[in-house]
Amino acid sequence: MRFWLSAGLGVVVLLATPGIVWVSLTHQPAFYRQRVELPRAERKREAEQFVRQSLQLRNDICNEPSWEAVFTDQEVNAWLAEDLVTHFAEQLPPEVHEPRVVFEDDRVTLAFLLDRGPIRSVVWVVARVRVPEPNLLALTLEKIRAGVIPLPAEQIIDRITQQARLRGLEVRWESDGNRPVALIRYTPNPDRSDVILDQLHIRAGQIRLAGRSNRFRGAVATPTLPKRKVLQSTFPRRNTQPPDDADAPPPTFHSSAVPTS
Repeated sequence: MRFWLSAGLGVVVLLATPGIVWVSLTHQPAFYRQRVELPRAERKREAEQFVRQSLQLRNDICNEPSWEAVFTDQEVNAWLAEDLVTHFAEQLPPEVHEPRVVFEDDRVTLAFLLDRGPIRSVVWVVARVRVPEPNLLALTLEKIRAGVIPLPAEQIIDRITQQARLRGLEVRWESDGNRPVALIRYTPNPDRSDVILDQLHIRAGQIRLAGRSNRFRGAVATPTLPKRKVLQSTFPRRNTQPPDDADAPPPTFHSSAVPTS
C-alpha cells in the first residue's frame, strides 16, 4: 500500500512540475504590475516632466560649473512607456519589452518582460548602486529572478557587458563575496571631457544626480595691439618724396587793398 501511495505521489509531482515551473516563470511581481498599469493620462504627464527636467539638466551641464537633477521612478517609467518604445525602440533587444524601474534606498530594481519562445517571463534585477569615484558607477547585483525562480548571474552579466560597451562604456567585473559587481566607467568624448559625475543618491521613489563641468568659463580675451608690421601694411604710407615741381617758386599771395575813409 505504501509503495502504491508513494508511486502515486511521485506521478502527481511529475505531472504537476511543468505547471509549477510555468506559473513560477510567468509570475509578475506586484511592483511590476503597478508600474505597468499606470493610467495613460498620468503616464503622459509624468513623461513630459521627465523630458523637461532632462533638457534642463543638459542645459545646466553645458552652461554651469556644477549641476544636479532629481527624477522620480514614476517619471522614468512614464518616459520608458511613452517615448522609449516610440522613438528609441531600436535601443532595446527584440526579446525585451515593457522595462520598468523601482528606486529604493541605495538600490534600483530593473524589471522587464522577456520572450523565450512560448514563455514570457518578468525578469527583474535588484542592484545596489554607488559612485566610488568620479565617473565610476558600481552595481552590486543582489538578486536576479525570472518570475520567482532565481537565475544564475552569468545569464545577465554578458548582457550588461554587451549593452554597456555598445554605448561606449568601459565595464569590468569584480565580486563582493558571492555577489558580482559591475564597475562601469563613463569615459566622456574628447569634446566634453569636462563632464564629471560626482554623486548618485537613490532614495525611495527618486534618484539624484550631481556633478560638475570643468570647462573654462567666463574667460574674456585681453585685447592686444597689432604689431608694427601689421600697422604698416594696413595704413597708407606717408609720402616723404618732394613733388615734381619742388624747384618752382612758391606762389605769391596778394592781400586785397582795404579802403580807407
